[in-house]
Amino acid sequence: MHLFSARFLLLLYLGGLALLFSGCASLPPRPELAHEPALAPASSGPVAMLGDRFMRANGAEASGFHLLIDAREALDARLALIDSATSAIDLQYYIWAGDAVGVLLFDRLLKAADRGVKVRIIVDDIWLGSTTKNLAALNAHPDLEIRIFNPNPGRDSTIGGLLNMLASFQALNQRMHNKLMIVDNQAIIVGGRNQGNEYFGLGKEFNFLDVDVIALGGVVEESSDAYDQYWNDNSVYPLTRWIDKLPDNTLDEVRSGVAELVEKFRPQLTAYSVQPRDWQHWLDMLEENLLVGEAHFLQDDPVQIEGKSYRLIDMISYFSDPTREELLLTSPYLIPVGSSLEDLQKLINKGVRAKIITNSLASTNHTLVNSHYKKYRKPILATGVNLFEFRHQPAGTIRNWADVEPVRAPFISLHAKTIVSDRRLCFIGSLNFDPRAIVINSENGLLIDSVELADELADFIDYLTAPENAYEVTIQNNRLQWKSSDRTIDAQPARGAMQGFADLFWGLLPIESQL
Repeated sequence: MHLFSARFLLLLYLGGLALLFSGCASLPPRPELAHEPALAPASSGPVAMLGDRFMRANGAEASGFHLLIDAREALDARLALIDSATSAIDLQYYIWAGDAVGVLLFDRLLKAADRGVKVRIIVDDIWLGSTTKNLAALNAHPDLEIRIFNPNPGRDSTIGGLLNMLASFQALNQRMHNKLMIVDNQAIIVGGRNQGNEYFGLGKEFNFLDVDVIALGGVVEESSDAYDQYWNDNSVYPLTRWIDKLPDNTLDEVRSGVAELVEKFRPQLTAYSVQPRDWQHWLDMLEENLLVGEAHFLQDDPVQIEGKSYRLIDMISYFSDPTREELLLTSPYLIPVGSSLEDLQKLINKGVRAKIITNSLASTNHTLVNSHYKKYRKPILATGVNLFEFRHQPAGTIRNWADVEPVRAPFISLHAKTIVSDRRLCFIGSLNFDPRAIVINSENGLLIDSVELADELADFIDYLTAPENAYEVTIQNNRLQWKSSDRTIDAQPARGAMQGFADLFWGLLPIESQL
């Protein structure tokens, strides 16, 4: 999701005058901590055995991959790796919701820590609802530590947090959008999913269609080194200083609260195992379905409050150089930045076929993004790109991927962030193609060289752009048209008149650089 929800932006615009009357808090000094590296790869346990067998069969440089498109499989994959871990679990996420999925995953991590697995969690502060007091109590666990990226000094107060955001906007506007899970330093999950209901089929308002990839083999060490770069960076704040300033709050109290929430959410979690179990059969199936290739883990440097950072987009920009025949791109939020349209034009002038799919107004979960994307439709089409917009009520197969019983969401929103070049190279990660992702936030993902995986991902994108799942956007007599399997219309599809009105309103605000 983007940093700015409609509600937050409204508060931002209306709350500015409060600065004339209020001061702002500051963080305690960040404690000086020794550099802490990841543990060595586990040498025993189901995940270690899987990784070792793969390396012996394919060599130290190779990596194995499995796409996670189905929402239920995506959560089962996380539960399976957590329950099977014997040594260490490292996680890095932009959103960790306090809903059924967020609580279930945290409960399993707490149980893993209880059995001696070292758990490290980096989470961005912007949507983190847990109080500093509870986070500090959790950090009392000898095998679990949470660190916060770029925390707001007033994070425990809605008003205080807003005032600090307004007063220190440039600093607090820089967020960590990364998504990464590393288990036993033998397997990783990378992609578009945060930790929350709508990413795993249980959203009440909508569900996302998203893409992750499990990887093991040679790329895991790169991923672990990248995680350590964040874990030890000054922008990632440990809770050591805050703990000394907080009232007593025991780990047992928090643990009991988590257990109570799992029981509360049990009716929503009927499709998932709410207690740890043996996942050996699932791991065996994963091993049989791994696709082999090579990969590199790419990420933006941790965002510094002052100073420079290298951008992930620069590292993957060479996609445009080796591409000879076909470029496929999925991005839920699409606002061209810099010379991107000129670069596309050059590719197409060389004979490359380019296809982009993003959300329609009807399928987006952020109407304000569409409000600023819509003026780029004609310039995008003018390059020769084939432009598609996702339908909010797609075909049954996509419904089955995105919804998990007992939920059938009112609509489905595209959330996959992928690139495929010539059905050989592909990128799967957290990167949207908009100003916030490319210029402001930090991002990460896997650059993969695998004909089999790229072909599977390309087939998925082809299915996304089929008429039953997407509108093809074209220009006829200088007017935009949206063509699908059952109709052709000359006005952008919306979920209703109110969404159309909101789209007009948000388009009036000068916020494109923040989207």
